[in-house]
Amino acid sequence: MNIILVRHGESVNNVPGAVWRPDPDLTPRGLEQARLLGKRCEGMAIDAILCSPTLRTLRTANEISIRKNNMPVQVLHELVEVGTDYSIRSHARALEACPAVLPYENVPVGDYGDAYGLAVKDPLYLQSRACRVISRVRQTFAQDASVVLVAHVGFNQYLLAAALWMSRPGFKFLQDNTCMNIINYNLGEDGRETTRLVMMNDTSHLNNQLSQSDAPPMKH
Repeated sequence: MNIILVRHGESVNNVPGAVWRPDPDLTPRGLEQARLLGKRCEGMAIDAILCSPTLRTLRTANEISIRKNNMPVQVLHELVEVGTDYSIRSHARALEACPAVLPYENVPVGDYGDAYGLAVKDPLYLQSRACRVISRVRQTFAQDASVVLVAHVGFNQYLLAAALWMSRPGFKFLQDNTCMNIINYNLGEDGRETTRLVMMNDTSHLNNQLSQSDAPPMKH
């Protein structure tokens, strides 16, 4: 199995000096980054696309879906960014950003963080949430599947650690906009599984003007 973990394209909150806003959209630069990511994915074996239910991740996932013959996109609430305490878009509004998104449970305004515990910032809880995501992916899909997860800079820290069987490290993984990380799980003839980090924070699909973010590294 390959878990292909990516970060969304540049959002309006990533622009230096921007006023923070909930559920920000991609900037024109971020949309171009997402398009180039989608183009890269066109030549890759991909069996499923899962994403956080935010506008910036849905738009990014949409560009991958388009390049994969409008592959369905499945929302996974637990992929949402660390500390999300605002209501995310309903399925009806999500369709505006990603027409291939599958139906998912709508959460009443003001209840999102409480309903899913996603506003919690405790590192141990976040580590547990990330482990649940990785476990769910590995149990749901076939051993030879390649699954894309479209998520966020903050929660990617925990997802990478969980995927690599690490406790939360005392350092930060660099995660640029639309970066690609690939973790491979392979079952050998002796029945033993090996975990291999194939790539991390790879943005080779971007040109020089798009590859480096001017934003602080952990601002989502």
